[in-house]
Amino acid sequence: MSSVFAQQPEAPKDPAIFIAVVGGTSFGTPLEFGDGMVEKLGSFAFETKAGPSPTIYKMKYKGVPFYYIPVYGLLDKKPGEADDMYHVRTWTALYELGVTHAIGGATSGGIDPKLDFDDIVMIDDFMEFRAERPNDVLAASGHSRPGIFPNFEVPLSPSIRALLIDEAHKRKEATGYKGQIRDTGTFFQFAPARFESPAEIRAMGQLGGELTSMNQATCIVYARQFGIRYGSICSISNPAVGVRPFTFEQMQTSVQNIAAFTVPVVLETIARIPEEAMDPEPSSTGDTFEGNYLDPDGDTTDV
Repeated sequence: MSSVFAQQPEAPKDPAIFIAVVGGTSFGTPLEFGDGMVEKLGSFAFETKAGPSPTIYKMKYKGVPFYYIPVYGLLDKKPGEADDMYHVRTWTALYELGVTHAIGGATSGGIDPKLDFDDIVMIDDFMEFRAERPNDVLAASGHSRPGIFPNFEVPLSPSIRALLIDEAHKRKEATGYKGQIRDTGTFFQFAPARFESPAEIRAMGQLGGELTSMNQATCIVYARQFGIRYGSICSISNPAVGVRPFTFEQMQTSVQNIAAFTVPVVLETIARIPEEAMDPEPSSTGDTFEGNYLDPDGDTTDV
């Protein structure tokens, strides 16, 4: 899918909107996100510093407006284009729109044998091997944030994670959802666009990985570099390859179960963000500093 309307020349900023959902497979059919639950306010695209933005949908839930981008912006990827830039354009677009809080999530393979179909994991750490996308989204997009140190000691936003965890447990209690809820988890991102081999999964497990998929580490890194708080609700749609056998049909069924659970959790989290996740959070947005490694007493420079 590609945008069917002309790109606007610059970001059509709406000061009332500072929250975004970067859609992943945890949320089911991409263009049906929030059907029957949200107010849909239209869509747009614009020319970012990194190139054309994906289609961005404006939505509202319980009076709180937010942006939604399906499947990381993949639906607007140009035919034949390399994989490495659509993530860059998506996060550049959110930064230029003034987004400060974002939520994502992915269906994943369970490396930990105790993880099973439909389980929910609120990841709190990650590893990324074989990075095939730009490691510095600021450089790739032509932006800079001088004087900001984007540390990854706390990889995901504590405030957004706390809300997602609370809403997930409340929904499980209210609905009897059969999957378990894990409040922590280490996400392993390896080579995009393929399943891993059993040997690769064994190695990931020995390194401490508990679940694996293809995009969440990219989102975590890009959000942090742009100073956007990010929380992720991941899920298990299958055992990782070599852990236990599984079928495509089982994955299809699990993805639908997961989406029915996770989308309301995300929407309820969005409704709470303006009141409960607005305090300063340098661990997510980056510590400010003066000077640099070579001249600690000097003025901050864009190096």
